[in-house]
Amino acid sequence: MLSASFKSDLEIQGMRPSWIPQTFTWSNYTEMNKTVPILKFFKNSLIICTGAMFIATLVSVMAAYGISRFRFYGRNLYTLIVLSTQMLPGILFIIPYFVMFNWIKALTGIPMVNTYHGMIFTYTSFAIPFATLMMRNYLDSVPQSIDEQALIDGCNRFQALFRIIIPLAKPGIAAVAIYAFIMGWGEILFATVLTNSATRTISLGLLQYISRNQAKWAQMMAACIVSSIPIIILFTIFQKHIVQGLVAGSTKG
Repeated sequence: MLSASFKSDLEIQGMRPSWIPQTFTWSNYTEMNKTVPILKFFKNSLIICTGAMFIATLVSVMAAYGISRFRFYGRNLYTLIVLSTQMLPGILFIIPYFVMFNWIKALTGIPMVNTYHGMIFTYTSFAIPFATLMMRNYLDSVPQSIDEQALIDGCNRFQALFRIIIPLAKPGIAAVAIYAFIMGWGEILFATVLTNSATRTISLGLLQYISRNQAKWAQMMAACIVSSIPIIILFTIFQKHIVQGLVAGSTKG
């Protein structure tokens, strides 16, 4: 992908491909936004995925804390229901989401289709179940005696969670946040139905380099490099925490 982003379309489609571009060019990076407004779609994805990441992380941490620390009626059934949502393909939810969004608009006057908040709601709802289970497994590895000590020192449950438990659970939170972000960043199915030209995401924007008459592969590769930058940065910054969180979340509980 990196090599092709510096080639011409003619060289990419040649009979003898090579790793090193024979004619090195930067024009693909300068022209990619003229062919497709990819930077606009990049901004849309950044807004939607960042919003979904923060909301899904906050909700999943609080839900996971409740499941991990409290023994209430229906706890195991609730966990099973949350887990069962991961067994269904996403395409089953397209029509229900579209109908629900139109119902919300008719009832409240708040548009949901073709909006940022509609997509944030969609991606958040899909990220929360798995994120909650992964976070619950990680919180199970944090001794409950820490909560009890915080309560003895005068904290209430929320203070114990946000002041004591969350700082100790940074690896798990980092893994959950990255999962929620990546899930929305590469999603195409719901973005196709629930967005328009104003809110289109970068995953859909990349497909616009291929038309009925031609395919601008070189510019698409340059746009793919640009779309990969946020993921690379996040993984580079939080790599240590992500590995710790994923390992703990998959083995504890």
